[in-house]
Amino acid sequence: MKLNKTLKKAAVAAMAGAMVVAMGACGGGNGTNADKTKLTFLSWNNEQTMKPYLDEFEKENPDIEVDFSYSPPTPEYIQTLQTRLVGNQAPDVFIITSENKADLITNQYVRDLTDEPFMKNISQANKDFVSRDGKVYGMSVSSWASGIIYNKDLLAKVGAKGVPDNWDDFLKLCAKLKKAGVTPFLETVADGPSRIPDAFLGSQFEQDKVDVTTLVDKRPQTPGTDQKEAVKAWMRLYDEDLVTRDTVGISGDDMKTQFINGQVAMICTGPWDLPSFSESSLEWGMAPMPVLSKGQVNYAQGSPSPAYAIYSKLKGDKLKAAQKFLTFMDGEWALRKSTENGDAITVDGFKSKVKDEYKTVYEENVRTGHYFLVMNFYAKPDVLTTVRQSETQQLVQGAVSVDQWAKAIDDKMASVK
Repeated sequence: MKLNKTLKKAAVAAMAGAMVVAMGACGGGNGTNADKTKLTFLSWNNEQTMKPYLDEFEKENPDIEVDFSYSPPTPEYIQTLQTRLVGNQAPDVFIITSENKADLITNQYVRDLTDEPFMKNISQANKDFVSRDGKVYGMSVSSWASGIIYNKDLLAKVGAKGVPDNWDDFLKLCAKLKKAGVTPFLETVADGPSRIPDAFLGSQFEQDKVDVTTLVDKRPQTPGTDQKEAVKAWMRLYDEDLVTRDTVGISGDDMKTQFINGQVAMICTGPWDLPSFSESSLEWGMAPMPVLSKGQVNYAQGSPSPAYAIYSKLKGDKLKAAQKFLTFMDGEWALRKSTENGDAITVDGFKSKVKDEYKTVYEENVRTGHYFLVMNFYAKPDVLTTVRQSETQQLVQGAVSVDQWAKAIDDKMASVK
């Protein structure tokens, strides 16, 4: 089988430096037993996180012993997995996600899970995340979505009780806040491109009935052109002088700190920051992202969680053990444990308990699959992420136009084989 350049590089990597730190049967931990099937599992969640799951799985399946190993996300994990795959030391179960799914599917390292019983209740959006040509290659059970976090007291200064549901009205609210001497909105483009255009593009694709799973095979790749109208609309924040162009130097932590200190009325972020807001003295809320045009389906920037994959060459007892493991991770015990750990479960028939402020976004975006992340659906997400980051900073600074931004991204993607 012909390997791509990425995998060839992985094979040449220094094995000692790239190989994973093995934990060795850290689940039930009764040691090697000739009567047990040994299942190897490479995770990017560490032993402390995974041990309760592995202990319970081995308790429910005493004929299976899990040989657990860990490598931290994301580049190191992908390097480790690729090294093991090309070195004929493939783990039986491992993680598939945006950065490695194209290689894993193209090189036939992952088993087609489409018709497996444990996939029956998996959300369609989670399936689409790891699909190609109508086949699903991973099991993802949770997702996240971003939203607009707002300071209730600052919005009240202009008579607003919440965040408008459409972009025109959102911009009008920003203008009112600025006129009243309140910094209306803050985001960061130092850590990555704005979350807003991804949300707009998700709504546009929904309206245009675009099958996002086909974008990765589209040639040439045109993510810049695809998102140009969304970016033009988002740039009104800067063109209308509603947000400082200094966002190119403001980190996510800086943004969060300014919000907690009451210096800004609204920011855009995800569920990972909510505990910090709850610990503050602020009166705050979280609203879904506004839609670009009235009548569109609301989307957020968001993504499914990384998925569990099964090595394609498994057979016999090894394959049965892997299937049992994914069935367990999709089962009541594991889903309850995951929601206790803060995951927002999207499996049909199971509902996570989430923070009150997050409930609307969870119900309207996460559980419905109405979220979108550009890097999930185009080829070479690592390249796309890098070029979008650099071009977006230039755009916000006024160094390039939106048309130039889109062309630079598309040209870069066309140059990558």
